[in-house]
Amino acid sequence: MSPVSPVSVTVGAVEHSVDFVRPRLRARGARRVALYAGVQINGEPHLGTGVLQTAAFLLARSARDRLGVGAELRFGALDNAPYETRVCPRTGTLYTRSYHHALGPARIEELVKRFYGGLFDALTALTGVPYTVETYTRQQQSPAFREEFLASLDRWDRLRWALAPSTGHVPVSLPCPRCGWLQKSGEHTELLGTGDRWARFAAVCIDHGRYETDVRPDGRAWLGLTTLHRNLVKERLADRDEAMPVIVKGADWATGCRLLDEAFLCFPGGHPPARVLTPVILSASGAKLSKSLMREGTADLSPDTPPWMLDATRWTGTTEGYAETLHRLVSLMLSDPRHFERGYTTSEVVRILAEPGPIAPG
Repeated sequence: MSPVSPVSVTVGAVEHSVDFVRPRLRARGARRVALYAGVQINGEPHLGTGVLQTAAFLLARSARDRLGVGAELRFGALDNAPYETRVCPRTGTLYTRSYHHALGPARIEELVKRFYGGLFDALTALTGVPYTVETYTRQQQSPAFREEFLASLDRWDRLRWALAPSTGHVPVSLPCPRCGWLQKSGEHTELLGTGDRWARFAAVCIDHGRYETDVRPDGRAWLGLTTLHRNLVKERLADRDEAMPVIVKGADWATGCRLLDEAFLCFPGGHPPARVLTPVILSASGAKLSKSLMREGTADLSPDTPPWMLDATRWTGTTEGYAETLHRLVSLMLSDPRHFERGYTTSEVVRILAEPGPIAPG
């Protein structure tokens, strides 16, 4: 028995979810596509993460086979996530230090390999789709990333209201060059001035007081950006590539993508990239699986949820078996756009996986 999925608004218009890419592909005349997805390293991945990543591989394969273009995957390892937190006893200001600053590049590489290396290799073997992984730290060091960041400051008066329509406050956080701590919300970060290819900020460290940082295309300053601002810069950077970018995110990103699309319109001739939203995995209450809710013990999981759905490292079989299970599950989701344009509770996933027989490739 396949999922019972409601009729979607795209019925009759879309035969396969990768076809959402076709209009932009035809307009651009591209021969290659690069699918971009994020990889969180701030804890063991849960089933929702595995579904998104597997969907990216299967969508890339479908783009290659159905649309006749070269396809590859580019995963961004988010080593900018907070690793530790402190509160200033005098002001109550929240300070954080990222995984990058706390652990260093070698430990970050170990985490990426531990959580995703074997799975991605197995999915490549199943789909024939190549992939690369790049940390946020490495990406934001590139001159092109910094050029896009500086370009966003040129349109700040309008752009900040697209990225934060309730307040217009979009903090830019520059870590202390001596210890790596930064103010999470940038309360005391000030833009002192901008030029043709530079910007100077002042900020306050919890231990070392006030400091100034210059951001230049060839500089070393580490940029701490809000989620939407960071994604805007990354997506505009991706559009510089010869391969047409396709952004792959979970469906919970739908409202965030609305704001990103508004932000793109702040740039002359700006066009948002092609996007594909993947199914989210839900708890019994309808909330998506979330590391924070699981840490707090408020995820409201059904009793039949197996441990590996919450923590992929608890899978008792081989990595190849885990990849095959995800491949089977997501292939079913992609077999009909109605199945892809919805969410799945962990109980529904348990039921689907318990059914015998193969599932046709997506």
